[in-house]
Amino acid sequence: MYVQKKSMVMILAIVTAYIFSYLFHLYWIGWASHNPEFFWNGQLMINNVDGYFFGSGAQKILYHEHLDNPRLLDVWRYGTAVITAYIVKLLPISLDTAMLYLPPVLSSLVVIPIILVGRLYGNVIWGFLSALIASIGWSYYNRTLAGYYDTDMFSAMLPMFVFFFLISAIKSRSLNYILAASLTVILYPWLYDQGLSIVYAMGIMMFLYLVLFYRYEKFTYKAIIIFSFALMPILWMFKLLLVIVLWFLLKTYDTELKKFQIAAGVSFLAFILIGNVFGIILHKVFSYTSHTDQIAGLHFLNVNETVREAGKIPFEVVADRIVGSLLGLVIAVAGYILLLIRNKEFIIALPLWGIGFFAYFGGLRFTVYAVPIAAMSAVYFFFWLSERFEAKKVRIAAVSLGTLFLLAPNITHITGCCEKVSWLDSIKEFYPLKSYPYLTPTTLLKSEVALLNEFNKKSFPKDYAITWWDYGYPIWYYADVNTLIDGGKHNEDNFLVSKILTTSDQRLAANLAKLSIKVYVDTNKTVAPQLFIKNKKVINVDEFFANLSTKEYKPPKLNRDIYLILPHRMFDIFPTVAYFSERNLNTGKVYSRKFYYKNRVVQKGGKLYIGQLIVDLRRAVILIGNQQAPIKNVYIIGIDQNGKSHYKEQKIRDKGLSLIINKSFGEAIIADNKYINSIFFQMYLFDNYDPMLFEPVILSPWMKIYRIK
Repeated sequence: MYVQKKSMVMILAIVTAYIFSYLFHLYWIGWASHNPEFFWNGQLMINNVDGYFFGSGAQKILYHEHLDNPRLLDVWRYGTAVITAYIVKLLPISLDTAMLYLPPVLSSLVVIPIILVGRLYGNVIWGFLSALIASIGWSYYNRTLAGYYDTDMFSAMLPMFVFFFLISAIKSRSLNYILAASLTVILYPWLYDQGLSIVYAMGIMMFLYLVLFYRYEKFTYKAIIIFSFALMPILWMFKLLLVIVLWFLLKTYDTELKKFQIAAGVSFLAFILIGNVFGIILHKVFSYTSHTDQIAGLHFLNVNETVREAGKIPFEVVADRIVGSLLGLVIAVAGYILLLIRNKEFIIALPLWGIGFFAYFGGLRFTVYAVPIAAMSAVYFFFWLSERFEAKKVRIAAVSLGTLFLLAPNITHITGCCEKVSWLDSIKEFYPLKSYPYLTPTTLLKSEVALLNEFNKKSFPKDYAITWWDYGYPIWYYADVNTLIDGGKHNEDNFLVSKILTTSDQRLAANLAKLSIKVYVDTNKTVAPQLFIKNKKVINVDEFFANLSTKEYKPPKLNRDIYLILPHRMFDIFPTVAYFSERNLNTGKVYSRKFYYKNRVVQKGGKLYIGQLIVDLRRAVILIGNQQAPIKNVYIIGIDQNGKSHYKEQKIRDKGLSLIINKSFGEAIIADNKYINSIFFQMYLFDNYDPMLFEPVILSPWMKIYRIK
C-alpha cells in the first residue's frame, strides 16, 4: 500500500509538471494568433527556419514531394521527420498543425527523468520542483516553445533519460538500466544527429567513475562492455542486436574479474578508436571557435562567425539562459558541488554543465543542455539549506521561496513583467525579473508564403533557386524547388551564392549560377572546391571569374531552370551575405567592409531619423555621432502591388553614400555603391536586369523572383 501511494504521488508529480510545462510552452500561440500574417491554410506557421527541413522530409514521406532534392535522398535517417509524418498519418491533424504543437508535446517529457531522479534519491518533491524550473528554463523554453519545430525538443530531453538510467544502474548495480541507457543512446542520433559528442562524454565520465570507485566489482566492467558497444558508430541494427546479445550473455555468464577487465578494456579501446571520440569532440569545439575554413589553401569564411547563436556571448547571458539569472547560476553551481559531495555519481552530468558553459565561447545554442541539471542542482541547494533548520515550517518555506526565486525570472522571460518598474534595472544584470515577453515572429509571413505558393505552380521540383541559406528550407517546403545552400549545407558554397548576389556583373552572376548548379547536380558535392581546385592545384579565383563574365564563355546546358529569389527581408542581413565573398580566396585577404545601415525612417522637419542615425536634408549629410558623412545620391522608391518599382533619383555630389527611402516599407537604407550596384539591389529595388539573361517570374514588394535564361 505504501509503495502504491508513493507511485501515485510520483505519477501525480509527473502529470502536474508536464501540464505546467505544456501550458507555458503554448504562451506564444496566444500572442501570435492575433496576427493574420502568421497564418497559412488556416494554421499558425512555425517560428524556426530549421523546422522546414524536417517538414519537407515529412512531405516526402506523406505526399512524395521533393523527390529531386539531393538533401532529402535518405529522409528515413531523420527521426523528427519520420515521427511527424506518422503522427499526421495516424491522427486527424494537418502537417502544419503537427509541426506547431510537437515541440511543447515532446519537450515537456523532460519532466519525467528529472522526477524519476528525485524518486531515486527518495525525494520526489526535489524532482518535481526541479522539473518545473527545467521545463520552462530560459534556454529550454526558447528552443522548444510552440512552433519551434526542430530537434531541440529531443536534444536536451533524451540526455536526461540517459543520465537517469546510468545513475540508476550504478545505484542498483543493474544491467537492465545499462540496457535502457544503451537503447536510448542508439535512438539518440536518429532524433538528434549532432548529439554524439554529448553521449560520448557522458559515457566516458561514467566509465571513469566506475573504475575509480568500483574497480573491484564485476558490474563495472560488464557495464563498460555493453555501453561501449552502444556508443560505437556502427550500423544501428547490428549495434542493437549486439547490445541485446551482450546484455543477455553478461547477465547469465560469469567468470573471473580479470577476464571482465580485459574484455572491458578491449571494448573501451575499440569505442575510442572506431568512434573517433576525441576527433569528434575537438571538431565540435574548433568549428565553433575558428573564423575561417581552409580547403587546400583556399580561405573561406566559417559560417559560425556570422551565425548569432554560434557567436560568443556575455557570461551573464549564459547564466540567464541556463537557470534564469546570474544569482541562480551561482546557487546551481553550489548545489551541484553539494550533490557531488553527497552523491559522487552525479559527476556523469558534468559534460552537460561543460557544454552549457561552452556557450560563452561557442554561442547561445549550447546553454540548453545545462538547463535540466542546473535546475536540479539549484533546487538541491535549497533542500540542503533547509536542513540547517529544525522547524518543519521553516524548511518548507526555505525550499518554497527558493524555488519561487529560481522560477520567477524564467516565467517573466516568457510572459513579460514589470517593464515600467525602473528600480528593477539596477538588479537586472544578476537577477532579470524585469522583462519583455519572449515573442518571435513566424519564419515567413503569409504574404511571402503566398508568393512561394504561386512560384510552386510555375516551377518544377527538379528546378533550383539561388538565394541565401536562411531561406533554403522554407523554399523547399512551400515552393518544392531545390537550393544550392540551406540551413544545413552552408559551407564553402556560401561564397558562390554571396558572389552571385553581390556582384555588379549580371553576366557573371548568371553564368556562375548555371555552372554551380550543373556541378552540384552532377556530383552532389560541395561545388566551390571543385571549381577552384583543378588537378589538386588551386587556380586563380579572380581570373576564373573574369573568364565567366565574358561573352565568349559558354555556360553549361541544363535540363532544369534556375531562379534568383530576392526576398525583401534579405536587406536586413545583406552585409553578412556580402561578407562571405569580400575576400581573396587565394591569399586570405579580407577586403574592407563598406558602410551599410537600414532602419525605419521618420521625418521631422528638415531631418530624417533612421534608427540611431540622423540625416540633415538641407545639407545632405548623415550625422553619425560626432561625425558627418556626405550623401551622394538620394533614391525615393515605391513598389506597387504588382511588384513594379517606381523611383526618383537625385544626384547631389560625386562622392559619398547613397540614401534609399523605401516608401513601401517605411524604411531607409544608407549604403556604399558596392551594395547599390549589386545584383540584389539593382534587380529588387530598381527592376534593372538584362533581359537577355533574366526573366521576371514573381514580382512583389515582398519578394522578386527571376528565371535565369
